[in-house]
Formats: sequence, C-alpha cells, structure tokens
Amino acid sequence: MNRIVLAGAAGIVAVGAVSASAASLGGVTSDSVGVDSGVVASCDTDGIGVDYTVAYAAASQRYNVASVVLTGVAAACDGKAFSVTLADDTTSLGESTGTVSLGGGSTETIDVGSLSVDGELVDSIAVAIVG
Repeated sequence: MNRIVLAGAAGIVAVGAVSASAASLGGVTSDSVGVDSGVVASCDTDGIGVDYTVAYAAASQRYNVASVVLTGVAAACDGKAFSVTLADDTTSLGESTGTVSLGGGSTETIDVGSLSVDGELVDSIAVAIVG
C-alpha cells in the first residue's frame, strides 16, 4: 500500500514539474497568437488586374478554368516566381506556380487547364509574386 501511495505522489510531482516547465517556454498566450495579412514591398506598387478564361470540357460537361490572366504587371516583376490559387469560399481548388515571363509587355497568361477546376466554383483568385 505504501508503494502505491508513494508512486501516486511521485506521479503528481512529475506532472507538476512538466506543467511548470511548459509554462516557462516563452509566454505564448491567447493575446499573442493570431494571424493577419498585409501589404509588403513588392515589384508592382500600383496593383495587378486578375481575370480568368474558361473552356468547355466535354468529358465533364462543364466549363473549366483554362487560364488566369494578370494585367498591368510591372516590368520589375519579370523573372520572379509566382503562385496562383483558385478558391471557393473556404477551400483551395487548385494552385499553379511558375515564373513571370512578360516578354516586354505587362500581361502574364498562366495556363491552369490541367487543374480541371470548374469555373462555376471559383469565388476568388489569390496571386503572389515573390523574389
């Protein structure tokens, strides 16, 4: 019986020590945890236009997004990596990545036909150009 009480007391002390050490890990509280978004320095300071085209897919009998068209892209973005995400209200429907290749213009057309995203489901398009 004494061994069981002693083992139980040792277990309580061990749990207390683990809790105390976890509490000293750095002060992560509900006040300091969160998420936010904002504008950071970029290669294009006046904004980029975003649109998309669709093409009929006979196999699925629907119109899928064929390409995403970026307009008004500054020359400073040429050669930089991009990521384009097609999404509905809550979920990413598909993503395409590559390198901006303006060829002297200000328009980038990104082929996303291989993603087979139903154009009717797209509510938003997120574009990131980095580098």
